[in-house]
Amino acid sequence: MPHNRFFLESSFQKADILSVTGKELHHLNVGRIRLKEEIKLVNGKRQLATGCVVQIEKTRVQIEILSVIIEDIKPSIIIAQGIAKMNHLEWIIEKATELNATEFWLFPAVLSEKKGISDQQLHRLQALSIAALKQCGRLDLPSIEIKPPLNQWQQTKALMLFGDPSMQNPYLWEIPKNKFLSPIIFCIGPEKGLSDREKSYLISHLYAKPVRLHPNILRTETASLVALSLIQSKIEI
Repeated sequence: MPHNRFFLESSFQKADILSVTGKELHHLNVGRIRLKEEIKLVNGKRQLATGCVVQIEKTRVQIEILSVIIEDIKPSIIIAQGIAKMNHLEWIIEKATELNATEFWLFPAVLSEKKGISDQQLHRLQALSIAALKQCGRLDLPSIEIKPPLNQWQQTKALMLFGDPSMQNPYLWEIPKNKFLSPIIFCIGPEKGLSDREKSYLISHLYAKPVRLHPNILRTETASLVALSLIQSKIEI
């Protein structure tokens, strides 16, 4: 884990004085941060700031921004995930954040046992993504959006793929490298997979391509990680 890295939603500019409160303040206190100590700040907006602790109070710590680095924009890889059980979604969001997913689209699939995400659960998923961002060292925070069922989606210009273990489908790694142009959307069903109706709609209306990820049938929480790894082997990160 990058040493002394903390998350603030603010934009960073040199010489700004920013206040750290709430959960990140707790993390600062646990780390026993001292006056004039330097720390790293991230905001999920491709910025990494070096800051100096200039004031420590009971309810906040004030940081002066010393320098700011801005990261280049990465290729867009969107994971469109059929809503799964919460413990599986937590795993997917955390690990896929580490593997450079840039957006998560969560949708109620026909075979989803769970059809919705509460505000509290969404907040939990966002917190897990922030923690993963800090841990893995990336600077851009993926967004998490709740989408309608697949049959309400409109065609996009993005390359859209979806996981389907049927033998007639090619493996993802067999698709030529020049086909992988950003943005890329990879659609994954929930625990019971995508329904035949959803697969038909993906192909006929969204012009998505069915692909296999592995000779074995993968669990939903494994599929997104394998897809991200294979896609990134085809593009420049």
